[in-house]
Amino acid sequence: MNKHHLLSKALLCSAALAGASLLPSCVSPKEVLYIQDVSGYSKEKIQGSYQTLIQKDDQLSITVSSKQPELTAPFAVSEIGTSGPSSSSRSKGYLVDARGYIVLPVIGKIKAAGKTCSALGDDIAAALKNNDYISDASVNVQITNFKFSILGEVSSPGTYNIDGQRLTILEAISRAGDLSIDGNRDVTLIRETNGHRQIAKIDLRSKDLFQSPYYYIQQNDTIYVTPAERKINTRSDTVQYIGWTASGVGLIIGIIALCAL
Repeated sequence: MNKHHLLSKALLCSAALAGASLLPSCVSPKEVLYIQDVSGYSKEKIQGSYQTLIQKDDQLSITVSSKQPELTAPFAVSEIGTSGPSSSSRSKGYLVDARGYIVLPVIGKIKAAGKTCSALGDDIAAALKNNDYISDASVNVQITNFKFSILGEVSSPGTYNIDGQRLTILEAISRAGDLSIDGNRDVTLIRETNGHRQIAKIDLRSKDLFQSPYYYIQQNDTIYVTPAERKINTRSDTVQYIGWTASGVGLIIGIIALCAL
């Protein structure tokens, strides 16, 4: 056989081995499909409901209404942010301090952390009435810096700001463009509230996630999607196969070179 033909054949075989090592492994549907333990039509009563509690460093929008609008004027403007001539760097709101309080006109300091927005609104309305300032106050409180972070095996990792206070973990993942095919369906959620850090695993393949206390996202939650074990193993095996293939190519070329002498 022609020596050049033999060399070409050896190189082609080595290239084929290298290409085979790079082919993705098969992925079972059980590894990637969401909510697999539901068949056909399913109807279940919702046991829990979301409850977003105000936390330290939250920024609150507080609107006070009354039949006497002139009395609500002191609550209309409260700016926080960097000082300076540019108003674009400022935003309206009340910042919850490190002790969990906000400072309001007329009322002064009032505890905010640990309460729902509706509960704080009721407390503010009661305080205004008790101070003989506004007897018919209607108070609306909203968190304006509600955000969450998501990283790992998703299409668009990052930090997302949302309007409102209701967001499920499935909606959060959807905002990040969904998990990649290599994302582990047991996701990790990190939550910090009132000086405590919680780390929880959530199985997206089971309907049990709907009853999880982490089904509803809270402000500043972090979701981490780890790579599936098959991806880690495939990368490791690929590196090994490439090393073996390179060694094999070198050995074949060396043998052919010796035979050509």
